[in-house]
Amino acid sequence: MAEEEEDIISTLPDVILCHILSFLETKRYVATTILSKRWNNLWRSVPAMDLGYTELTDQNAYIRFSHFVYSVLLSRDPTLPIKNFQLSFTYNGYQILSPHSPMDSVTKWVNYVVQRGVQYIDLSAGISGFPELPISILTCSTLVDLKIACLSLEVGFSPVTLPSLKTLSLESIWFGELRDFMLFLAGSPLLEDLFTLDISFASDESLTCDEWKSFCLSNLTKAHIDCFRFDITCRFPLKAVYNVSSLYLEIDQVNCHNDLIPTFHNLTQLEFDCCSLHYNWKLVVEVLKHCPKLQSLRLIEVVLNERFSRNNDNENWVDPDFVPNAFHYTLGLALFQVS
Repeated sequence: MAEEEEDIISTLPDVILCHILSFLETKRYVATTILSKRWNNLWRSVPAMDLGYTELTDQNAYIRFSHFVYSVLLSRDPTLPIKNFQLSFTYNGYQILSPHSPMDSVTKWVNYVVQRGVQYIDLSAGISGFPELPISILTCSTLVDLKIACLSLEVGFSPVTLPSLKTLSLESIWFGELRDFMLFLAGSPLLEDLFTLDISFASDESLTCDEWKSFCLSNLTKAHIDCFRFDITCRFPLKAVYNVSSLYLEIDQVNCHNDLIPTFHNLTQLEFDCCSLHYNWKLVVEVLKHCPKLQSLRLIEVVLNERFSRNNDNENWVDPDFVPNAFHYTLGLALFQVS
């Protein structure tokens, strides 16, 4: 055995060490400055900022956090990119006095990383009122993966241009109109993976079948579409996701019409979630008719509170007179789950 064990970490080049540090939260990799002279400045080149979850309990907490973020941004090597930016925060407006505004600071931080070629943004605002999404995100040409939660987009926001975006997650997002949501998707032509949950709209307008009949996300292969929680007057055009091979569809008969169901030519995996299979069985069969290559099916029935249950669910049951082709030829796995 050698008298002294070799320090393998010290033999690694800076670029490798910075990549390793990029998997840590920012406050963790900044703390590595105490290790040695070499590590004193290494963190300034880390291509990621993960600010973690921050609860701004009062104005002093906000000021301390804001000063930390600004000090990190100003201390970085300005010539190097920031590929990854993550921040989840919460605060109560009455606890932070004017002129301080957390969202103003967050917008400046987002603008900064957008200018430095950010590829991944995970931004969540755990506060009431749906603060506005920093508008610079909508025209970030380098963005590949976007995950946003508890934010809003103002009515008539600027055109969306996201030419590199491949993964999009929208949770508890407020749009002015359904058209705004569709325009958001239309500005992401390379989108491959789409997740939606609790999308809300200010107006109750709906799309006509003709208005978006030619729209589709041709590169999309995986989608999680939560239509059941959309406003029931809205009509999400499922044709936009017809090309997927994997689909989670939470939908209800009250907000979907058979003439809006496209043929899913490439679909092999389907999770179908509805509030009552008795009430929605016709819709289930109709969707299955449009899945000729289906191999895996999971039916999930959501048990509603008694307050929201339908008294006539059993009365709506009608034995289907059609067995989808997938049940004869391609389907290999079928599961039923009550949740």
